Amino acid sequence: MNTEPQSSRYSLGLAAEVLASEQSVLRLITRNTPLPELLVEVCRRAEALLGDGASCTILLLDTDGVHVRVGAAPSLPAQYSAAIDGATIGPAAGSCGTAMYERRMVTVEDIETDPLWADYRAIALPLGLRACWSVPFLDDAGAVLGAFAVYHHWPCRPSDQETALLRDIGNSVGLAVHQDRIARQLARSEEHHRLVVNSLSEGILVVSRDGVVIASNPSANRMMRAKGELVGRRLSTVILRKLREDGTPIDPYDWPSRRALDTATPMLDYTVGFGLADGDIIWVRGNAVPIVRPGETQADSVLVSFNDIGPVREAQQQLRYMATRDALTGLYNRRWLGDRMRELFGVRDAAAGPARVAILFIDLVGFKKVNDTAGHDAGDALLRSVASRLAGCADGRYALTRVGGDEFVILVDDCDDPERLAGLAREVIDAIAKPFAIANNEYWLGVSIGISVAPRDGDDAVTLMRNADSAMYDAKQHGRNHFTFFTAQLNLRLQRRFAIEQSLRRALASDMLRLAYQPVVDARTGRTVGAEALLRWTSPELGPMSPAEFIPVAEDTGLIVAIGQWVLETACRQAAEWRRTIAPDLMLAVNLSPRQFHEGLVESVARCLAQTRLDPSALELEITEGVLMNDTDTVLPMLEALTDMNVRISVDDFGTGYSSLAYLKRFPLHNLKVDRSFVSGVPDHHDSVAITQAVVAMAHSLGMKVTAEGVETQAQSWFLQQIGCDMQQGYLFSRPLDPHDYARRLGAA
Repeated sequence: MNTEPQSSRYSLGLAAEVLASEQSVLRLITRNTPLPELLVEVCRRAEALLGDGASCTILLLDTDGVHVRVGAAPSLPAQYSAAIDGATIGPAAGSCGTAMYERRMVTVEDIETDPLWADYRAIALPLGLRACWSVPFLDDAGAVLGAFAVYHHWPCRPSDQETALLRDIGNSVGLAVHQDRIARQLARSEEHHRLVVNSLSEGILVVSRDGVVIASNPSANRMMRAKGELVGRRLSTVILRKLREDGTPIDPYDWPSRRALDTATPMLDYTVGFGLADGDIIWVRGNAVPIVRPGETQADSVLVSFNDIGPVREAQQQLRYMATRDALTGLYNRRWLGDRMRELFGVRDAAAGPARVAILFIDLVGFKKVNDTAGHDAGDALLRSVASRLAGCADGRYALTRVGGDEFVILVDDCDDPERLAGLAREVIDAIAKPFAIANNEYWLGVSIGISVAPRDGDDAVTLMRNADSAMYDAKQHGRNHFTFFTAQLNLRLQRRFAIEQSLRRALASDMLRLAYQPVVDARTGRTVGAEALLRWTSPELGPMSPAEFIPVAEDTGLIVAIGQWVLETACRQAAEWRRTIAPDLMLAVNLSPRQFHEGLVESVARCLAQTRLDPSALELEITEGVLMNDTDTVLPMLEALTDMNVRISVDDFGTGYSSLAYLKRFPLHNLKVDRSFVSGVPDHHDSVAITQAVVAMAHSLGMKVTAEGVETQAQSWFLQQIGCDMQQGYLFSRPLDPHDYARRLGAA
């Protein structure tokens, strides 16, 4: 049944009525109320809930899956029920027939005009039936059991609340019908077992609710190794414990037979180990079926059937393990890898396309020295530790194999994403780079990793492995802890990205980042009124870095959060100094990354302002349109809290994202920055002129200021001034300046 809280779908009063109705139906089910009586009660309760003269019916689908029978229709004319009894389902078979055929809710507002009722309206209309809403109900396996329907005597459609009610009632009916079918099947099964139980090779036990065996067959006695008769003995004196397939014990209250009794639900095709009184364990595949007597509300016994699969299971497991596992580490071996890759590269249909498989060929650096100096025992222990760490990287998502003495392979199925593979390679490098403690000694290893990706680097197992091996040897040429993609161009790009990340981490830790400040001028007077803080970085290894290259790396790796905090603190400290010594009214704009919008953002800004003693009204935080649109519920409270602190909020690069001024009313915004792509087109480009004028006018109508960025010519500046743009920023006025040059500019103004 639907577990969604009633309060979320119904009014308070109706929710209580629905709950009471569902509870009543459940009580009838648990009391084994005859199905016809139960269905009539469901219809009457549904009619009471729906009101307004609603008439309900329940149709049951025959086992042939085509014909229907009337299960209940207490308020419909008898001649109508007789007319539709035995009807067939189909794509245009009224509301119920169509709902069952198409497995969806069907709402017919007017029977007189709806084409679904072409073959049945002559029956319905003379009886005053004008509207019919029907919802199918299913069993646990998803098979259609029938349909629940509501008729009205006037054309109408269901409200959202009525729709939800129909679905809930349908669920209740489905549960009742499904339970009834199970009960009838069990009754037939019980009779069948009574006739054949003693001739079966499988063990059969009937156990009472208090755990006493009340019936058994010779096969059960033999498998349980019982001395004497089992009947009359407690099962717990014969089976002392039960084990899961992994060997862990099962709590007695969680034994399949106990669960079947407690839930009145069959437990089928399970595998467990029986710990017998003589100390042995036998493995069986079994079924536990609760036996509910007519008129009873719960099962009083359970029928357990089982087959001994122990010898076969043990032999299969041992052979499979020995054939596919490395004896030292327990990882998959080269044979398993070859079989698996041949399976992945096997026959594939055209729709599936070529296999998307990647190989990470991992070679340990420094292992041979350990093996030679500390001995093979230490080497074996070290390999087991390496295998454990690599298994942590694979994390059950990827197949890990040992293919040679100090060589391992990670097989990544259904993946050709180089970024994801590079991330996995970095994870392996980091895991192996940590010291290994073996026999009171500490050992340091590295890895060289070669990566090949199908189908680009090979469309068969042999080629893909060979190319990964070649890439691994190329990685070795660069020293330990490197990875190389077989594709040279992709390899260069990813290696540069990795180098940027590593260098950026060092720069952040070593305080090697710096800020530049680009002046913001008053459009009317040309006076410098503020600045935007811009991040700059020169890498010792890579040279001057463009923000367009290193900022995305910082975003992807999460470094942007720490970098953003450093930028905020540094810029606020600098602005506070300038306001004290040069420009008391100076405004400072700082960009925020979407990743910085976390629980501690507001507190972080407040702490920064307090530490630097910067007036909150002097700080303007720039955000993108995407931040506003992607997570409104999270972002809006933060922006409101920042605004309450008197911090200003500006939307950067406006016009490049969602470009909707309508949503701006929802947020506490103070300023819009028109993107440079529009500014570059004025005053000559008609579309740029129209868009820029519209942005300025709409922003002013909402009480916001407008800043134009990327102003490079006098013509652009003059046009922006004429349309009322408040502030301008760009190379026409100044390039971004280091703090000393910016302070000198302020002092000269």
